Amino acid sequence: MTNRAAVATIKGYYYQFDTSILKLLELINDSDSITVEGIEDIDINTATETSTIQCKYLSKPKFINSAVREPICLMLDHFFNSSTTNNLNYVLYTHFGNEIPGNEPTINLFKLKEILTYTENKVKKHYEIEKGISDPQLNAFLANFKLVFGKEFETQQKEVIQKLKNKFSCTDFEADTLYYNNSLRIVIDRAIERNESQRVITKLEFIEGIDCRKKLFNEWFIKLRTKKEYLKITAQALRATRALDPIRTKFIVIGNEILNANNSELPIEIFIENLSSKYFKPNSALRNAKPLTIVLDCDTTILHDIKRNLISKEIIYNDGFEEIGFSSYVFNREPIINTTRNGTKISKSSYSLKLITRNSLISNLATIQPPTVLFNFSRDDLPSVFANSGVIDPLFRGY
Repeated sequence: MTNRAAVATIKGYYYQFDTSILKLLELINDSDSITVEGIEDIDINTATETSTIQCKYLSKPKFINSAVREPICLMLDHFFNSSTTNNLNYVLYTHFGNEIPGNEPTINLFKLKEILTYTENKVKKHYEIEKGISDPQLNAFLANFKLVFGKEFETQQKEVIQKLKNKFSCTDFEADTLYYNNSLRIVIDRAIERNESQRVITKLEFIEGIDCRKKLFNEWFIKLRTKKEYLKITAQALRATRALDPIRTKFIVIGNEILNANNSELPIEIFIENLSSKYFKPNSALRNAKPLTIVLDCDTTILHDIKRNLISKEIIYNDGFEEIGFSSYVFNREPIINTTRNGTKISKSSYSLKLITRNSLISNLATIQPPTVLFNFSRDDLPSVFANSGVIDPLFRGY
């Protein structure tokens, strides 16, 4: 596949995702739903409507019969071969470069037959004749069929973000980086489910999912943006949420894919030391600063090596006696500090950071005090108990 074809394919997926989000936001009742990748790309189920939408983002400038023949044939096949009698509406939602929404051609019996006619090996063929579909049957299909010209990619995406902004009464920045990203995550996660029943999303599930998962970025969102734009948005997000303020309690989760990688240029213990020094450095950190909590997704061997290296660097950590018998009471205790003469900064502390494995964190969620901000440098999601923390999933690992 050429680079141009690959870009067009990816853009087509995004167009379908954006259309799915748009349809979810347009649902009236909480119990109304869509199915992602159902009969077609998007199925809509409400008390008054059952529709199936095939979504096509085409590079061709103008409408041509050959561009819509295949999706219409697929819809025809389903209409005549469906095992259940239904009043399903079939919608072909397609974008052509120079076509304007609302300016769709009339698809009557004559036009439909024209679309279904094609040439193969210099022989003219008629799809409806090959399939034995009569004129009355074609008219029955047309009564349930609609062609809709879709909006241009960027225009539709802006419409989605504007609807999210209106729904949540938020800023442009929040609508784009938080709610739109979360919408993508929900739709994509459902799209890859194997069972169709798991690909159903109600309006209520969608809205609650957007509102409670405070993940700022995911891989699909990053692919949509350039590296420069992504890093700029990340910096804006950190400033807007004040995630790096020293007085905020911060958990930093480091995934096993990072810990098991070649970290010779920046060994993990040096990385931890640098973080600790930046946010909890004696004679520099303010007296109300909080030590970082480093959460490691690793086995005992790697954990011992990291701890051994930290000890050799005289870095004192609080691990709640994890390897003896974890104590949440010890782990939750604030460090005992001495302050500088003017009382504004920390001069000494009983420990400079907290250290815990991911398994211990998960096992003791009920008794460990949650952070204000959680940075998840891991491909694995964390339990929903952290939803009320400012969860930032930067996914810097690919950059």
